[in-house]
Amino acid sequence: MARLVGQAVGLVARPGERTHRAVSDRVFAALGPLGRPVRTGHDAVTTITYRAVRGTALLAGEAVAAASALYGPRRPLLDRSALGSGVVAAVNGLLGDRLAAQGNDLDLGMALRHAGRDLPVRTADLRAAYPAAGGHLVLLVPGLGETEHAWRFRRSRREPERPDYGTRLAADLAATPLYLRYNTGRPLAVSAEALSELLAALVERWPVPVRRIDLIGHSMGGLVCRLACGHGVAAGARWPELVRHVVYLGSPHAGAALARGAAAVAGLLSARPASRAWGEFLDLRSAGIQNLSGGLAGLDCPPLASAEHHTVVAELTGSELLGDLLVRSTSADIGVGDRLRIAPAHHLDLLNHPLVHRALRDWLGERDRPVSPAPCRG
Repeated sequence: MARLVGQAVGLVARPGERTHRAVSDRVFAALGPLGRPVRTGHDAVTTITYRAVRGTALLAGEAVAAASALYGPRRPLLDRSALGSGVVAAVNGLLGDRLAAQGNDLDLGMALRHAGRDLPVRTADLRAAYPAAGGHLVLLVPGLGETEHAWRFRRSRREPERPDYGTRLAADLAATPLYLRYNTGRPLAVSAEALSELLAALVERWPVPVRRIDLIGHSMGGLVCRLACGHGVAAGARWPELVRHVVYLGSPHAGAALARGAAAVAGLLSARPASRAWGEFLDLRSAGIQNLSGGLAGLDCPPLASAEHHTVVAELTGSELLGDLLVRSTSADIGVGDRLRIAPAHHLDLLNHPLVHRALRDWLGERDRPVSPAPCRG
C-alpha cells in the first residue's frame, strides 16, 4: 500500500506539473523578452520542485514497503474486516492491471472465499470447508471493486441485515453457495479465462460429483460469467455442460454509461494543451474499467445455449434512459431469457433485494432444459 501511495503521488504530480507549465508558458509568452530572465529561474525551480515531490514520494513508499516486507505479507491483516478488504478490492478495481504487472501483494488474483480466507481448490480443503457438500453449486461473482461481503449490502444501516442470496438459496434449494473474489481491474477476458480454469479445477476436485452449476453475477461479474462460459466451451472444458442458469444483476452487456462518460471526459481534457495531462491521467484507469465502456458489444459471444438466462435491471426513477445511475436498462438486456425490472432501486440494491431473492428461488428451482453449448468468437 505504501508503494502504491508513493506511485499515486508521482502520477498526480506529473499532470500537475504539465498544467502549471502550460499556464506559465502563456503568461511568459505575453510578457515577451522582458519575462525571459524570470522564466528561466521559474522553470528551473518548478522542475526541481516537482521532481523532488515525485522522488520523495517514491522513496518513502519503497522504504515503508521494504520495512513491512520484513514482517511477511500484509494483505491478510487487511482481509480481517469487510472494510479493509473493501479498500483492497477498490484499489484493484482502479489499478488492478498495474498491480498484477508489478507483482504487488495487493493483487487479489482470483480465489474462492470461505470463512474470511482464500479457499484453495483442493479436495481436502474443499471437504473441510463444506462437510455437507452437495452436487448443486451456486457461484456468486461480484462486480467492479466488490468482494464477497458486497452480497450483504444494506441501503440503510437502520434496516435489519438480510442473509445474502447464497445463504438463502442453500436453505431454499439445498444448494452449496460459493463466493468468488478477484482482481476486477484486469481485462475482462483475463478474468473470464481465470474463472473458466477455476471452475474446471473445482468440478474435478469437488468432494462429490457435481451435477449442476448456477452462476450469479453482479454488474461486471455477469460479464465475466458470460465470457467464462464461452471460453470454457472453446477450450473443450466439461464444466459449461453443467451450467443450468446464469443470472445477470445489472450487468452492462452493451457498456456502462458511467464508464463511457469517463472516457469522454478524458478525451475532452486531452484535446486542450492546458488540460491534456489530466486527460492522460484519467486514461490510466484500469483495463477492467475501460472494458466496461463497451461491454461485450464488440465480441461474438452469445449467451451459453445450454443454460437458462435471467436478467435483472434496476431503475432509480422508473426511466429506462436513466437506469440505475450506472447502467441503463437497454444495456443490461441480452435479448434472451427472463427479465425482471425493479423500481425504484439503484445499482447496489441488486446485491441484496427481496424481489431478486424471490426471483432467484423461482428461477433456480425450475426444471432444467439443456441445449447445445456455443463458444465465444472474436
